Amino acid sequence: MVFLSDRTRSWHRSALVISFLVSTFGLMGLGLSPAAADPTGSVLAVVVDRITPISPQPGDTLRISGKLLNSSDSVLTKISARLGISASPIEKRAQIAQQSELELNPEAEPIDYFLNKTKVLLSDALQPGDGANFEVSIPVNDLPLGRDGVYALMVEVLGADGSGNVRRQGGFRTFIPWMGPDSNPIDLVWLWPLIDYPAQEANKVLLNDEVPRSLAPGGRLDSLLTVGADNVDKVSWVADPQLLQVSQDMARGYQVRNGQSLSVGDLSTQSGQWISRLTEALLASQDFDSVKSGKNDRLPLWVTPYADIDAGAVTAAGMGTNVVRSTTMATGVASNVLGQAVSGTLYWAPSGRLNKETGDLLASSGVRTVILRANALPPSQPNTISTGLGVLGTTYNGMNAVLVDPGLSATLSLNQSSQSNAILMRQRFLAETALMSQLIREDAPSRIIVAGPRDIRWNPSPEALNALLSATGSVPWLQSASLSDLLIENSTAIARKRGGYGPKAQKAELPSAYLKRVQRASDELAALTAVLDNPLGITRPYAEAILRAQSSAWRVDPATGEELISSITSSLQDQTDKVYALSQGTITLSGESGLVPVTIANDLDRSVTIGVQLRGDPRARLKSEPLYEITIEPGKKVSVELAATIVGGRALSAGVQLLTPEGQKFGRVAQIDLVSTAYARAAGWVIGAAFVAIVLFVVVGITRRVHKVATNARSDSQKNDPYV
Repeated sequence: MVFLSDRTRSWHRSALVISFLVSTFGLMGLGLSPAAADPTGSVLAVVVDRITPISPQPGDTLRISGKLLNSSDSVLTKISARLGISASPIEKRAQIAQQSELELNPEAEPIDYFLNKTKVLLSDALQPGDGANFEVSIPVNDLPLGRDGVYALMVEVLGADGSGNVRRQGGFRTFIPWMGPDSNPIDLVWLWPLIDYPAQEANKVLLNDEVPRSLAPGGRLDSLLTVGADNVDKVSWVADPQLLQVSQDMARGYQVRNGQSLSVGDLSTQSGQWISRLTEALLASQDFDSVKSGKNDRLPLWVTPYADIDAGAVTAAGMGTNVVRSTTMATGVASNVLGQAVSGTLYWAPSGRLNKETGDLLASSGVRTVILRANALPPSQPNTISTGLGVLGTTYNGMNAVLVDPGLSATLSLNQSSQSNAILMRQRFLAETALMSQLIREDAPSRIIVAGPRDIRWNPSPEALNALLSATGSVPWLQSASLSDLLIENSTAIARKRGGYGPKAQKAELPSAYLKRVQRASDELAALTAVLDNPLGITRPYAEAILRAQSSAWRVDPATGEELISSITSSLQDQTDKVYALSQGTITLSGESGLVPVTIANDLDRSVTIGVQLRGDPRARLKSEPLYEITIEPGKKVSVELAATIVGGRALSAGVQLLTPEGQKFGRVAQIDLVSTAYARAAGWVIGAAFVAIVLFVVVGITRRVHKVATNARSDSQKNDPYV
């Protein structure tokens, strides 16, 4: 059997197996013919409608049926189909992914030989655009199956082109597990996240109608709940408490923002029904768990931190208190909605990895379980399959690390938009788990594996998921286990090393520029809370809204995140603006020092206690001490006087700044002008003194001139008097 990564060795192994088959049975006796690569691309679109049975046993008949369509612009003749199969089981999980990727490359050849006895004529001729049904079958006892394992399977469609050359015109590849009923099963934990986009303002108005539509019949969350409720013995529920909260809020009536206007939502009843159905499903799961454990004091629901906060990004931004708040409030919110305590809080790392600082913070806030990708804590021992539980060391203690298998997550992310794609996804999932059941040693410390989506806001096909869950419950190599079963295992049984948290994981976090806006909103809320004598009813709605603005959901929907934080900031500003200084205009002091009257208004519905301070521009020209403990009743105004000293003679622009009791700035600044009359009087005295001095100077000057003239006159008369 030829694989892309190790062609020579695989071909050698396949050749040996084929030689053995030829010598033992005779190749033509089995109706086998060696496979050959086809140089042409597919011109027949082929889809599969059914593969049965999903776990073939001796005595069964393998049947594969579907449809094909001539997508070329030429007539194709002698259309036939047949099965191809690998000569030996797949040995490595990487080969399953490689086999699947070959679907995109019709020239690659993963099949060792074809089963000629399965060949069926489908049509003598297919015109362009024409289609046909097909079915190929073979008794399982006639399949060249050796030891247990996963075999590569192919349906090949042949046809003759205009030149009469018969060659492959289309087909598809998949897998068939060949596992006996006495297989030693592994345990499979299904993580079932119910998490959405928390686009809800502080006043509970929804930014869009995505959540209501998702909860309504046929919506994403409705479908996930329906499938989970039908499989309560298989799934482990994980939910965002904010989703439970908003669902309960909507059941009482809700509004949706449409630009600048609001509209009343019309899916309140459906939201209430969703919560009721979830409660019923959890109670059913609880009954199932109690049969195994004998305990049913808590609902089998694990919750994420409130609004699924992006703990890594928020911690890096220096806002760790928000992470602590979101984790410590999570179980309380969920329990209040559901009317019963839940199992606990866990953190589902958005990138599947966790850096040390974030792990330390989560551990210090009481989180004991994190969900990571298995490659975030790989086994230290090489060639060891990573099973479902590890321990993540922190400064405070070790946290349980639930390790989701990346291969299974990748399979769940495959296209499920058609029945054909859903069947191929199912077969690959079964192939992955069947191979894992063989690769995990029977005496391994753990034989529990974990399946969960890459994206916790997943949107799978409910039909595909239902079929897959049904299949995993019926095959001999799998048995169901719960998250509670996993968490009682010895998490240190397998030595592990910690994977890194590199630039790719960091780049995926909420941007620092966005989180700076969130921090400013947090600061504004802290200031508003500080001045309120009774913050009840105001602080909590805004605090929860700010946590919603830090959700990991905005990694993939940044526009809605920006809209949410803008709404929160605007609404907070409106509240803050209801406490303000009325002072304006010019205030004249009778001296260089004096009292400045300030009037403060409180338009809130509760009393506030604030301070006030004058700030000059430039500040060096104004000396004034702040005044604190000013209490203003709701809807009232209070006037106070602040002592102030002005330096310099010019008019001074000053701001009236309100303060929190701790001295932090609060609200907008009111502008006034200050003028001192002391400098005007001093200037008058200076002018008067100068005028007197000038008058005296003139008088003295005139007097001297008169005296000099008189003196000169007497001297002249004495000279002319003959009697002198």
